[in-house]
Amino acid sequence: MLTLTVPLVAACAGTAHPSAAASSNGVLSGTIGGNAVALLKTLRTASAGTVVSSGTGYTLYWFSGDTARSSACDTLCIAQWPPVTGAPRPASGVRLPGRLGTITHQGGVVQATYDDHPLYTFAGDFDPGDVGGNGVVQFGGTWHAVKPG
Repeated sequence: MLTLTVPLVAACAGTAHPSAAASSNGVLSGTIGGNAVALLKTLRTASAGTVVSSGTGYTLYWFSGDTARSSACDTLCIAQWPPVTGAPRPASGVRLPGRLGTITHQGGVVQATYDDHPLYTFAGDFDPGDVGGNGVVQFGGTWHAVKPG
């Protein structure tokens, strides 16, 4: 009898969702401790209105406990709210009115920012367009879906 064992690596590695592994177009790739996002776009959602998302449509979040220069999301927090790593840029044809930038997160990881807010994904968002993290109060602050303007 053949037994299939599926390890729960995604939850332990801080990957936001099963599709955080490198996609065929290279837009979103999971890394230990975060998600590398090459492209940002806007996405219209039913419950949160228009939000900023990864190139693959996963909602991006900011945390009220952060400052413009640092992330307050520690090791326990990162498992639920993986930081978006690397330098962000708008997808082709997308105009984002906010400022794109980076900060240095714990351990020297470069984390993407939008309007001086460090960016995160949410481990509870399983499909593009999910906004399950919007309004969540956790880790000493409130999580908000990033709005484009």
